[in-house]
Amino acid sequence: MSQLTNLFAEAVQAMRQIAEPDEKALALSQIASTLASHDRTQALALLDDALRFVRQIDDPSWQLSVLLTVISAFAIVDAEQVVRLMKDLPSETTQVLALTDAAERLMERDKATALRFLRDALRIAQSIRDPDSRDEAMAAVVEAWALADADEALKLADQIRDIAQRASALTAIARTLSSFDALRAKAIAQQASELAKRLQDAEEKAMLLDDLIETLSALDTEQALTLAEMQPFPDRKAVAYGVIAQALLARNEAERAKALLAKAADIARKVKDPDRQASAWRNLATVMACLDAEQALNWARQIRDRDWRDWTFGDIAAVLAERDAETALEVAEQIHDLQERSSALADIAIAIGRTDFSRALSLARQIPDAFYQVQALCQLANLC
Repeated sequence: MSQLTNLFAEAVQAMRQIAEPDEKALALSQIASTLASHDRTQALALLDDALRFVRQIDDPSWQLSVLLTVISAFAIVDAEQVVRLMKDLPSETTQVLALTDAAERLMERDKATALRFLRDALRIAQSIRDPDSRDEAMAAVVEAWALADADEALKLADQIRDIAQRASALTAIARTLSSFDALRAKAIAQQASELAKRLQDAEEKAMLLDDLIETLSALDTEQALTLAEMQPFPDRKAVAYGVIAQALLARNEAERAKALLAKAADIARKVKDPDRQASAWRNLATVMACLDAEQALNWARQIRDRDWRDWTFGDIAAVLAERDAETALEVAEQIHDLQERSSALADIAIAIGRTDFSRALSLARQIPDAFYQVQALCQLANLC
């Protein structure tokens, strides 16, 4: 058998070691998505198995989430199955989410089908009677449509009544445009910023600002910093500074990024809620890992909760894997939780695979959690 065939066989074998039906379904979806361009028939069979495991999930909301992931995988294996499965979903909103997600996956490989799905999604969204559900569905349509036609997406965004949903949709359009039309992206992001100022609910405002700052940080540092000052929660402001620092690093402005991270760290130290503080340290340490691994680890060690600390070590290991695999492995060994350590090892294996495939494959085979072993093997298959 070829190396690629062996990798798929190993991934399927690893999947069989997974106990929980939700993880089995998600693993099968990943294998099928990777396998689709090589063996469509087997990919379809794997997705049929994934659907069988979805039916075994007890929690209804999680079952629906996993089902949407499986349907998304069908988009690149057998797009017509998306339509059949979508019709059995419990609400018009979830039908729209399934169609728009499939359209996004298909946009580059089958634009005609992607647009057909978008038109169907729009028809369903516009027929929803409940205003809040209609706005949520329309925002999903706008975000997907921006990949095909920003002008049409902007027209559709005007149909969204809710300020937060309309601002979110505009932010999605700006994010799509940012890679090839920065001036227009900034103008649209500015429209979303004006809407953000009108929001009264603090959590709703913070979530929107999170997205806006991430989008604007690559376009206009000063505007992104202005929005960061509008964050209603100190921990979110600290994270916003981290996001902007990450964008500065991408532009080789290391000293300015370091100063901004120091300012963010001062804010994080004063956050009183343990979970909010841990979340802030996690984000800041991950960005700092691009500059100074030891400082990133020192920040991570300030987190008292072991779960949060493990997640942060995992994020740091993933960053370090791109340039220093040995240090990344040392960090991964400090992670207590088996699943989180396995996730970090998968990230490291994938990073190593770009330069040393044999070593990466050896590491992937040693990953203790089967779900993350599948993830690593599938990503390595993409490198073959």
